[in-house]
Amino acid sequence: MTMLDPAMLKHRVEPVYPPLAKQIHKEGRVELRAIIGTDGTIRSLQIVSGDPIFFISAREAVEQWLYKPTVLNGKPVEIDTFITVVYTMH
Repeated sequence: MTMLDPAMLKHRVEPVYPPLAKQIHKEGRVELRAIIGTDGTIRSLQIVSGDPIFFISAREAVEQWLYKPTVLNGKPVEIDTFITVVYTMH
């Protein structure tokens, strides 16, 4: 039997709302594909889709996120996952 404990986010850095986007009241989202290493750090990050005005801020925030490692059959494993960062005006 395979036992998989999914990665849990331990430390999240909120993205900075880009000043231009804030100025023009723009909302949006960015989809990223991440490889989370066995130590819970983001090892690889690619932008999949979204509004380019938010790309830099989304990448800079998510690169700092830290996960509890994913464990498969008692051993930490690398996982490939998708992350969505949503930008909304408050």
